[in-house]
Amino acid sequence: MKNLTGLKPIFILSFLILSTFVSAAQRSDTLYVKPGDLQMSVLRNGDYNYVVYNKKTKESPASRIVLINFYVEKKSYHNHPSIFITQQWDLDTVVHSSSSIFDAKTFATIMHDTYWKRLGYSMKFDFEAKKVEFKNVSLKNGIPDSIKSKNIADFNNSFDKYNLNWHEDLLVYTLLPYKENRTFMINYYDPGFGKAEEVSYTVTGSAFLTGSNGEKIDCWVLNHDESAYPGSYERFWISKKTKEVLKEEDFYNHAYRYKLKLGVSGDK
Repeated sequence: MKNLTGLKPIFILSFLILSTFVSAAQRSDTLYVKPGDLQMSVLRNGDYNYVVYNKKTKESPASRIVLINFYVEKKSYHNHPSIFITQQWDLDTVVHSSSSIFDAKTFATIMHDTYWKRLGYSMKFDFEAKKVEFKNVSLKNGIPDSIKSKNIADFNNSFDKYNLNWHEDLLVYTLLPYKENRTFMINYYDPGFGKAEEVSYTVTGSAFLTGSNGEKIDCWVLNHDESAYPGSYERFWISKKTKEVLKEEDFYNHAYRYKLKLGVSGDK
């Protein structure tokens, strides 16, 4: 029998190289999200209800408690399979509402009509006609031309690349193909609130949430670190079974914000 002692360093070196390659491959599992990556069949019709609140610390009492209702309906728009989504945010009064239409295959935005009480005006973005409309609601001096021109410019630039509507992010995360250590690069555009930008979200592991009847719910944990504000983050818990976002925790400016999914629908 030949003496194999001299080959051991080669075997060890090969093993180390292979291990390093596998580890690097795991770390570099980055998916630049395109239409074909979205699991559109997961999105169901009906209500998605969340309660949103702020806390100065994790132990502080909740403040500014808002109820959010998403309503999803799949139907035709201009003879094309589409998804209609409305949002309403309630805090004693309606502080925000939106009505949007999306392509049923790509989830690309077809139309987005949005109103925020704090802004005092509404905006309608028609992606088919490539047109923006503004409606003054409560501004005494009207909507500044600088706001209009910037929003129109950002809108026109959004057509340069496929993007997803950031305003519907809680529904976007139900559609992603989750995998350990995977990073999703999503080109997001929130019409009326800045330019389209590529944002990274990383699956940092799994965790359990406890349901209302005591059951343990196995979730993916999706994390986004805000590089512009060191220490800030957005973190999401997505049920592995239903794919719904059950919890969101944001930390920004030394304070927390939470979104929790409700188990029943509100009154109609």
